[in-house]
Amino acid sequence: MAAAATTVDLELFLSMDVSGSISAAEFGLQKTGYVQAFQDADIQAAIVSKPNGVAVALGQWSSTANNPILGWNLLRTSADANAFATAINGISRLSNDLTCVACGINAAVSALQSNAYQGPSVIDVSGDGSQNRNASNGPTGTATAPGARNAAAALGIKINGLPILGSESGLQDWYINNVITTDGFVIPATSFNDFNLAVKRKIVREIAGDNAVPGPLPILGACTAIGFSRRLRKRINIATLA
Repeated sequence: MAAAATTVDLELFLSMDVSGSISAAEFGLQKTGYVQAFQDADIQAAIVSKPNGVAVALGQWSSTANNPILGWNLLRTSADANAFATAINGISRLSNDLTCVACGINAAVSALQSNAYQGPSVIDVSGDGSQNRNASNGPTGTATAPGARNAAAALGIKINGLPILGSESGLQDWYINNVITTDGFVIPATSFNDFNLAVKRKIVREIAGDNAVPGPLPILGACTAIGFSRRLRKRINIATLA
């Protein structure tokens, strides 16, 4: 008989773009951003506040994606978070081919479905471009980013997005329309240079919940920012009434 799954407050899969459009320096900025995120006092406080802990894994994707490069870690304390940050700092790049967002989503879904944990499931997708290669690592119908997203949503998995802007016009809208689930959100980075700020803001919100309203979004114009704020308040109000 299989052992019972360990209940956690969140299962979080970090899905990291390593496609060819990302230089070695930009890969380093992404990695450093994740390291600093798990060393961050606000994120560590959010982790400590969760009585059952947070299970986290990290995967890479380009033309393909399979097993996570960092398997599941259960984080309960600041020491756990610092140890995970150290593990992230030691990873190397697995590939640098085409951009298959669906590959990353499908691999994350597989990892979430087969791990030893049970809890709300979130995939955190970051990348600097839209999909230009279909996936072959998922069931029929999940070759495209929207197909992979819909398959994840059908399993109750939430997907959030962190588009890294600057190299492709309209990328933020593409993530909104093709990557995130209806209950998901997008927090963009203006460039790789502020990836660390965006990823901290994003992860603390994912762990603490929608009541952890992120700080100012640097790349958004006033009207867009106001619209985002209204949508976020609406989500919070709906959650409060539920």
